Amino acid sequence: MKKRNAFTLAEVLITLGIIGIVAAMTMPILIEKHQKKVSAARLKQAYSMLSQAILLAQKDYGEPKYWDSGTGQLNTGTNNKQMATTNFVEKYVIPYLKGVRSHGWTSLADVGYKKAYVALNGKTIPNGNFTNLSNTGYILELNNSTFIIFSYNDYYIDGTSGPTELKQAVVYFDINGRQKPNMFGRDFFVFQYNTSKGILEPYGQGLSRTNLLKSYCTKSTEWGNIACSALIMLDGWEIKDDYPW
Repeated sequence: MKKRNAFTLAEVLITLGIIGIVAAMTMPILIEKHQKKVSAARLKQAYSMLSQAILLAQKDYGEPKYWDSGTGQLNTGTNNKQMATTNFVEKYVIPYLKGVRSHGWTSLADVGYKKAYVALNGKTIPNGNFTNLSNTGYILELNNSTFIIFSYNDYYIDGTSGPTELKQAVVYFDINGRQKPNMFGRDFFVFQYNTSKGILEPYGQGLSRTNLLKSYCTKSTEWGNIACSALIMLDGWEIKDDYPW
């Protein structure tokens, strides 16, 4: 009789063990790559939706430099920074976003957040916006669970009681809403809207890639995550291998 070749039980177990080790080593890498792709895609989608809304507003109101003010800023008719931002969002953004739910000017806690935002290294950003649940902004929720949060950055008050001109609004994208990790540069990204130019641009626009990775999208400092959106856009809406994920 011909002898049949077969694997012994020990050989099978060794093979399965090797497969398990290889899988354990490669799965985290595959999962991370998938997470990066999803994050970049969702960020691009949110950015595109808001940019499109602003373009639609321009069809009704003309170039942004003419919106409510001939000086190129949004003349809000109020000397209150919060109301300046609120007026901007309610007039030029909300009517042009589909499937949006407005929470108004409120806190993270009031819209159901259990955890505020932290830096890429897991630490709290000193004096950073939305690093505790009581921080407030004008919060919009899209139908895909993305949150867009508006705040103010640069404003001008004519005299002591004149109207505020909102020169620059800070725009935060939370691409997965209330879900974790609630981390700058992972699911929370910073942009700014220049009202005189009508451009939504990432914080850190114009910085070199080397500079971004060194100082503005890094785990080395608590403030080193605020320009990660600029790095992603610079890389063609990709999160590359050297990104401090």
